[in-house]
Order: sequence, then structure tokens, then C-alpha cells
Amino acid sequence: MIGVQNMNLKETVAQGKGILAPVQQFILEHFGQNGLYAAYLLTAALAALFAYKILKLSFEIVLFVVVPSAISAFLLTYVLPYDFSHLLPATAALFTLGLVLRHVAFAKA
Repeated sequence: MIGVQNMNLKETVAQGKGILAPVQQFILEHFGQNGLYAAYLLTAALAALFAYKILKLSFEIVLFVVVPSAISAFLLTYVLPYDFSHLLPATAALFTLGLVLRHVAFAKA
């Protein structure tokens, strides 16, 4: 069974190379080797930018949603007659709304 899964993975990768080969050939024919290097650099820069944005968003979620909602839900258990597990979804939703409003209000136009 593992051999079959490996063959499917190998076929998938081979098909992926088959899709990219015409693009690579087009760039080589029209722009030469330097154009291919530029395309690789552009692809790497876009991938790095995407990874940076995802990493930044995940840290913001932890910093502005997870920690404050857990602390506020814990503190609210002393004030309200509800359990922590009942308060946590409400506080998480509240702080998520705050994070969304923060991104919308301070978005660069």
C-alpha cells in the first residue's frame, strides 16, 4: 500500500514538472537564462512575502485574540456565574471582532 502511495506522489510531482516545463521553455526562449533567474527570484520573493504575511497574522492572532480572551474569560469566571468553557467562545469572538476592526480601521488606503 505504501508503494502505491509513493507512486501516486511521484506521478503528481512528475505532472507538476510537466505543467511548469512549457513556462520554463517560454521564458528561456523569450528572455534567456537571465529571465529564468529573474522568474525564480520573483517566485521566491512572492513566496517569502506570503510566508511573512501568514506568520505576522498568526502572531497577531495569538497576541490580540488568544491571550486576552483566555485572561478575560478567566477573570470573568469570578464575576459572572458562568464556567470558563462557556465564557471563552464569547470572549474569543469579541477579541476576534476587535482584531478585524483593527485591521480594517488602520488599513492603508
